[in-house]
Amino acid sequence: METGKKLSIAAIALAAVVILALGAFLVFKGHKKKQDETAIVAGVGESTLLLREALGAQGAADAAARLDAHLSRIKAAERTPLADAAEDYVLGAREIARRRADATRLAPQAAASRQALLAHLAAGGQRNDAWFRHAGELKKRVENAHYELGVPLKTLDTLLDGMQDSRKRLGPLVGEKLLIGAEELGAARQRVHEELKRSATELERARQIPI
Repeated sequence: METGKKLSIAAIALAAVVILALGAFLVFKGHKKKQDETAIVAGVGESTLLLREALGAQGAADAAARLDAHLSRIKAAERTPLADAAEDYVLGAREIARRRADATRLAPQAAASRQALLAHLAAGGQRNDAWFRHAGELKKRVENAHYELGVPLKTLDTLLDGMQDSRKRLGPLVGEKLLIGAEELGAARQRVHEELKRSATELERARQIPI
């Protein structure tokens, strides 16, 4: 009987330890979840500000790198509907910032290629085989420069359109005030369309220059 009592006491003690450990784990897990949610919501708000910077008139070349830091933090959080929706939103913001920076960098290169062609055509000198060969090369550079510019612009247009779905998914979880506005995305798309149209017009003009 004495042995049985000891075993019962040991079993009760073990059960108590397990219950306490489980309780502590649940408290810790709940605390971590709350911390994750707070960090995610803050990251979403900061990501929206960075996205606005990237889409602004001055741009922000480093916005993509700064958004990547927020994305890494969200990816490290426990998987929840909030974490998944926030990851989709911030990932979209990062890719938009990246393509916007690419287009901003490539636009002057396209303009420079056109100017180089015009300068060659306007320069005096004998129009021999070497002159015509170089003129042809400059025309190819114009084609390539405008093609390279068109790639990020077209991708940017698609990403901005897809961001509307990300907003709808995340909005009910964090509130619309933390997200970029639908009108802002629409205005950004309109600017991209204008850039694409302007690039196509400039390229066509270059193509029509007789050599």
